[in-house]
Amino acid sequence: MAAATRKRLRENKFQSALEYLSEYRGVKGAAILDDEGLVVARIGRKEFEADLVSPLIHLILIQTNLVLNRLNVDAAQAITIRTKTSRITITRVEGLILCVFAESGTDQLLKVRIGQAVDMIRTHLSNSYALAKS
Repeated sequence: MAAATRKRLRENKFQSALEYLSEYRGVKGAAILDDEGLVVARIGRKEFEADLVSPLIHLILIQTNLVLNRLNVDAAQAITIRTKTSRITITRVEGLILCVFAESGTDQLLKVRIGQAVDMIRTHLSNSYALAKS
């Protein structure tokens, strides 16, 4: 299988996880970032610009983990930020970062959807890794 085809299949699996999230009421957008903060996959409403928020997400994780390290606490696996109008959830998934932007009034069931999307991403990563080993 050509490298370009494998890459498209990987992106489609990531896109499926994001589409699953975006179906939920109140979700403005979601993105998967690599460990350097570059956008791997994205989905969202017109006003959601993953390329603009990805540096912020990356910086939040770096700075939070620097402080946690000084406190001798493990690195953050998930962070939720609530503002008057928005809820931003940042979740580490292996070497990737999932960020979900939603309206502040979104109910707690969004956490369940995020957990399921994380499982979809993990499954895809483990399947891709298994293919790379063979």
